[in-house]
Order: sequence, then C-alpha cells, then structure tokens
Amino acid sequence: MLILVVDDHELIRQGLVQALRGAGHNIVGEAASLGEARAALLFTKPDLMILDVNLPDGSGLDLITPLAKCVVLTLGDDPDSLLIAHQRGAAAYVLKGEPVSHLLSIIEQLESSTYHFAAPALPHNRFDLTQRELDVIQILQTGWSAKEMGSHLFLAEATVKSHLASIYRKLSVKNRTQAVVVALANRLIAD
Repeated sequence: MLILVVDDHELIRQGLVQALRGAGHNIVGEAASLGEARAALLFTKPDLMILDVNLPDGSGLDLITPLAKCVVLTLGDDPDSLLIAHQRGAAAYVLKGEPVSHLLSIIEQLESSTYHFAAPALPHNRFDLTQRELDVIQILQTGWSAKEMGSHLFLAEATVKSHLASIYRKLSVKNRTQAVVVALANRLIAD
C-alpha cells in the first residue's frame, strides 16, 4: 500500500513516517499543507492518506477523496470533524493520543479490505436507549423525514418524532447532526 502522510508538525510527520516504514509500509510522500498535499497527490497516487485535520492553509478534511483511503488524524475529538470525515468517506478518525499500534492495526485492516469506519475509542455507552430508539438511530443519518423513517420502520410519524425527542434528550443533543455524531462516536450506528 502506497501511503502519503499529511501533517504540518514535522516532528509528528517524521514520527509517523518512521513508525510506518518500521512496520514495512511504503511511504510515497509527505506534505505539511493542503497545497503540498494536493501536489503530492498528483505525482504519487497513494492508496492511503493519513491526514491531519488542522493544516496551515485549511482543513485536511478537504483532501478526502474516493481515489485513496483516508485516515483522519487529529489532536482533539471534534464532533463536527468526525461527522464530516465520515460523510466524506474517510476510513477512520484517529486521535493523535492513541498508540501508534492502533493506527498500524487500522492500516493492516484497510489493506485486507475488511475495515469499516472507526471513530475514536470511547467508552461504550448505550445511553439507556430502547431497542426502537436504536432502530431509529440506525437510519438517522439518511436524512429521511420522520414520515419516511416511520414508513421504513412501520411506525407512525408521531411515534418517530417521539422517539427522536427521547433520543435527543438521552444523548444530550439538540438536533440530528449532533445525535449522529454522538451515535458514531459511541458506536451506536452500524457502518
């Protein structure tokens, strides 16, 4: 697998490159900014990109492309970035505080094509959701209206709205987007 590493902190980038090479991976390029990464993409054609979210000239999330598997690497667990990474098709969202072995494990799974989106490892929390609320959460990210969700789940629209209100309360969120972020981070949504 050909890997491009994008991080504006040289120490982190060099540490990643060294760890990846030590594990037998082929690093085809390094970049410290969006501009450098875009240029490297044209010339290296990587199979995998490891992307820092915060770059000096923008967000690494803007580099997510279907042309390469993308692992988003970030210092903080930002729910909005997590949701964007998932929606744009990133393979994983990894905190920089995780052990390098975690990142290497994700890469190995990506090589075998058995890997599905992974969010940061957070304690498993089911938030006391009922089975029906969990059913609603599974289709929450579709963007369907309450009526459409009800039709899919064989529930009345009013019942779906009642479940949504309960989900928002239990997850301590205000809207669907926030609910999806919390559900992804706590692995309540199957990928």
